[in-house]
Amino acid sequence: MKKIVFVAALMASVMGLKAQNCEQLMLPYFRGDADAMAAYPQEKLEWRCAFARAAFYVSDTVPAGVDVYPITEVQSYADGTNLPADFVVDLSTLSFYAYTFKEVQLRYPKCNVTIAFSTPASEHQYLILRSINDMYAIAEGQSKMER
Repeated sequence: MKKIVFVAALMASVMGLKAQNCEQLMLPYFRGDADAMAAYPQEKLEWRCAFARAAFYVSDTVPAGVDVYPITEVQSYADGTNLPADFVVDLSTLSFYAYTFKEVQLRYPKCNVTIAFSTPASEHQYLILRSINDMYAIAEGQSKMER
């Protein structure tokens, strides 16, 4: 039963992911260098984009047992500033690679930890950062569906 639920969630995630702009999500990975991004192998770029798309979802509730951090704990790699308390989430442009979300994930010794960030100024109260394992599984699932 758990597998069926996970597969259904994976399919729903993949359908919603298509709306996200790969260029905006990936450019921070290349530190804003569009030429480097254009030179990157297309298949790898698509997988990394799928990984970035899989990183987040928004919710009005926190999954059971998930730690919640204020969004202000997240910093921008571009200028080192923390996100403001009134940060408004836009999943179509929010890049996993532009902010210190990975560093928050690495606070945990295992790769199966989902984390929530409170985002009171957003339409939904929480930004949920999927576990590294889930991000990989969704990216892999999307890659297989596209082949």
